[in-house]
Formats: sequence, C-alpha cells, structure tokens
Amino acid sequence: MENGFNVGQGIRSLIFIIIGLIFITPLLWMVSTSFKFESQVFEKPFVFFHWGQLNFENYRNIWLNTPFLTWLYNSIFVVVFSVVFRLIIAAFGGYSFGFLKFKYSGSIFFLFLMTLFVPYQLTLLPQFIAFRFVHLLDTRWALIIPNILDILSIFMMRQFFLSFPRELISAAYMEGSGITRSFWKVALPLAKVPLITLGILSFFMIWDQFYQPLIFLKSKDLYTIPMGLQSFQTQFGKDYAQQMALACLAIVPVLTVFLILQKQFIESVTSSGIKG
Repeated sequence: MENGFNVGQGIRSLIFIIIGLIFITPLLWMVSTSFKFESQVFEKPFVFFHWGQLNFENYRNIWLNTPFLTWLYNSIFVVVFSVVFRLIIAAFGGYSFGFLKFKYSGSIFFLFLMTLFVPYQLTLLPQFIAFRFVHLLDTRWALIIPNILDILSIFMMRQFFLSFPRELISAAYMEGSGITRSFWKVALPLAKVPLITLGILSFFMIWDQFYQPLIFLKSKDLYTIPMGLQSFQTQFGKDYAQQMALACLAIVPVLTVFLILQKQFIESVTSSGIKG
C-alpha cells in the first residue's frame, strides 16, 4: 500500500512538473531573448543563454532611450487609486447586500449581476462620450473611474458577508456601536483576507488593461506600460531582443506584488470565508 501510494505521488509530481515547465517555457524564452543580440534570437540550434555573451545593452537602451519610468509611474498611479477605491466600494456593497439585507436588496443585486452579461466593449463608447462631455478624456481619471465599480468584487464580498457571524455585530450593537462603526471596527478588519485577494486580482487585471488607454488617451506622457509596449513595438517591430527586455521590465512589478502577498493569497483561496 505504501509503495503504491509513493508511486502514485511520484507520477502526479512528475505530471505537475511537466505542466509547470510547459507554462514557464515562454517566460524563460522571453528572459533569455532579452539578454541576446538580435542575430542570436532565431539562431539554430536554439540556445537559451549564451553565458559568455550576455547582452545587457538591451536593458540599458530601454532605460535610457524610452520613457519607461513615465509609463511605470502612470501604471502605478492608475492601479493604486483604482484598487483602493474598488476595495472600498466592494466592502460597502458586499456588507450591504450580504449582511444588512435592506428592502429590495435581492432585486437590486440581481440587476447588478445582470450587468456582468454586458460585453465590456459595448460600454466603451458610452464611457468615451461621457468623459468627453465632462472633460476627462486624456487624463488618468478616465482610466481610474471605470475600474472603481466592479460587480464581481461586490459579489465576492457579498458571499463573504453572507457567512459572517451576526453575533459579533450584535455584540457591537450592545456596546453602543451603530451600523457604520460596527462595520469599520468589526466587519472590515475580519474581511482582510478576501479584500487582499480582491486587491491582488484587481491589480493584475487593471495592470494589463489595453483598450481603455488606447481609446481614452492621446498624450504619450500619460501612456501606461501596455500602451508603452505597443508603441515601442510599433517603432521597433523587428528588434525582438529589446522588446523582450522591455517586457521583462514590465512584469517585475507584477511579480513583486505577487511574491509579497502570495501567502495571504493562498490563505484566502483555502479559507472558507471567500467561498461563502
């Protein structure tokens, strides 16, 4: 029995390793290409790294000859404000729909969920017209405002608060706390894990957005990293080594955020609260 179990574990581990290598191969190719000269990109036979000929000029050229720091600043500005406001709205909305259960809350929430079936592309034109009317086109706020209200985030927080122990809020009421104070002092601190999860997922989704800056921005000094990548590719379409160097720099903030918060993310996935 024990030997059979070990063999089964070994086979599963081998399968997982193979799957992991398949998924990580494009990333390894990107990193290796970023350290190559252009003549080595499509060489045969293929070599991952020329350890004696690592080309750091690709990164140097990106750093000195492109507005990468401007793109990075714009992306961080948009993502931070979008995520903070989104989490605040999601926490309030989830608490209202999941815990307070006001009149017609079920019907209103159902209408909210119906908006999930509307393709995102259909909302871009009305947003463009509205932003042009209020003079928000070609500003960072044109990228932030559409990301603040996210129905899926409210839904996830609602699922958390549906299983929230009412005894804790009742105890807060007995001590003289109202709805607002009990939310800030009791409910919100206990919702830390699902909020971190939503923050990480929102960070990834907003960081990679391309259509919004493409439609709402004209000034190049407002470009985010996805728009910067596209403009660089348009200008240097045949320089694959430098494109890969820029792509590697672009994913550093994403990997950093995930590595810092991966423990909380794994805990949130395995916890019962986020599943409702």
